[in-house]
Amino acid sequence: MEKTIRITGKYLWIPITPGAKDSIVSFYMSGVKIQEMCIETGEDKPHFYAWFDAAAYQGDIMTIEGDYKEKWFEGILVRDKKPVNPGRKRPLIHYAPEFGWLNDPNGLIYDNGVYHIYHQHNPYGVKWENMHWAHTSTRDFLSYTQTEDVLFPDEEGPAFSGTAILDQNNCLGLGTDAIAYFYTSAGGRSHWSKKHRFTQKVAVSTDHGKTLKKLEESVLPHINEENRDPKVFYHEESGSYIMVLYISDDTFYFFRSKDLIHWEKMQEIIIPGMWECPDFFPLTCEGDGVKKWVLWSADGYYCLGDFDGKYFHAEKNKEGDAIARYQLYNIITDGENKADRNFVRPYAAQIFKGTGDRILQLSWITSVKKDRNYAGILSLPGELGLSKTTEGYRICINPAKELAKLRSETFSEALDKKEETLAPCFASLYSGEGQALEIELAFSDARQLKSKGESYIKLTVFGTLFSIDLFSREIKVGPHRIPLKEEKEHHLRIYADMDVFELFACQGLTYAVTDNESDSVSGSVEIEYSGIKGDIKLHALRKIRISE
Repeated sequence: MEKTIRITGKYLWIPITPGAKDSIVSFYMSGVKIQEMCIETGEDKPHFYAWFDAAAYQGDIMTIEGDYKEKWFEGILVRDKKPVNPGRKRPLIHYAPEFGWLNDPNGLIYDNGVYHIYHQHNPYGVKWENMHWAHTSTRDFLSYTQTEDVLFPDEEGPAFSGTAILDQNNCLGLGTDAIAYFYTSAGGRSHWSKKHRFTQKVAVSTDHGKTLKKLEESVLPHINEENRDPKVFYHEESGSYIMVLYISDDTFYFFRSKDLIHWEKMQEIIIPGMWECPDFFPLTCEGDGVKKWVLWSADGYYCLGDFDGKYFHAEKNKEGDAIARYQLYNIITDGENKADRNFVRPYAAQIFKGTGDRILQLSWITSVKKDRNYAGILSLPGELGLSKTTEGYRICINPAKELAKLRSETFSEALDKKEETLAPCFASLYSGEGQALEIELAFSDARQLKSKGESYIKLTVFGTLFSIDLFSREIKVGPHRIPLKEEKEHHLRIYADMDVFELFACQGLTYAVTDNESDSVSGSVEIEYSGIKGDIKLHALRKIRISE
């Protein structure tokens, strides 16, 4: 079907009905295609309105072509203001877009006192499609400014994941304050781009990350299959720019450049079980000053090693016959050790550039709830470190220090106040409505003999049960079975929000994300424990602020 509409306002309102038929809808001005979208074009009342910025086409006639129905087209509106879509059950302390699908964080960079956060975004539905880069910014992870999308699909493909780097050496000739954004142009992943293949491209910003402009030429041509997700950084010791690129299966390439434009392949590395969304960065252990380079992949798998500006020398396993691979995240797996993608989990994490020795990370949390205008949220900011354990060096992650400013009220409870610590004890810690929580537990085994009696905590938060057993050294929550390391005193932090719980344990060596089974931030927090000594603190948290 082909219809025309006169543009008499700044915004074109596009009706979206999740679950309806997918239609490829193309938009033309004077016979030239300006955009293509895959939209769920239902004939019923729309669930919400997406919008298209039509300010540049005032008074012109736009042609809309696709396999949609007449009734859906009649729902398209032209207005001078953006649509307002009432939010439903939005998270209180996690970032989510105003509407649409969110996945991989992209181009995280700290510049001019601001943390810039970009992410994969479908502004035309609540499922994966139409990959744009959305943009939000914050100075403190407490208050966010959400802006319009900054990278758009075109005839060469949707805008897949990538990274940002400050052009401190003025390689692009736009000044030392310019930011270069490397991303994958995913040719063939849309009807519009079916004649193209995956290539690596660059966009630039000369206004501190607010707007991005694509450069015409690709910096890397198509290599193999869906080569994508470039990670670029400047290596001071060698005076070179380094790119790590996912190629296919479990293969990554390392490239080197002197000017951000011309790239030379240096290394191919194969690590079974690791794939897509690489990150590459150094960490230094505070305890002994040892420095390790980390090659990271989407599921939270990583390997450690040394990097000399040309080659990454990954450490071998104990047997010496393969690269040693570790995992920070606790993720539900099936019998073949593959992540079960039906469960909520952290994914595709990236670190911020420009933060000096401080390594801050955000991940996509794959939470998809019914009756929402959005799907997917960003994790809380985590601070990465390197810890020396009895098994060797490992990554640890702890909540960023800024999150302490979210605390409003605090409630405390001692877990060993009774004389008979082995008898089951019960306490109600909190009851309230519409409040995200942070819970801190510090506890140890109170039994004189390890084989005598039970030593456990059963913590119920808004209807979700965290069962902590010190005999089996395990935390059970939903489908997760999270191991606890053998420690004299255990420290556990839980952040409870509308969509999810984030859990940090074992000095940050254990991290997990799980569903808030009650889908609520109203109700009580109760604890039952036996054979435990320690204390618990519960902080009621302020809501983050998001504005346009």
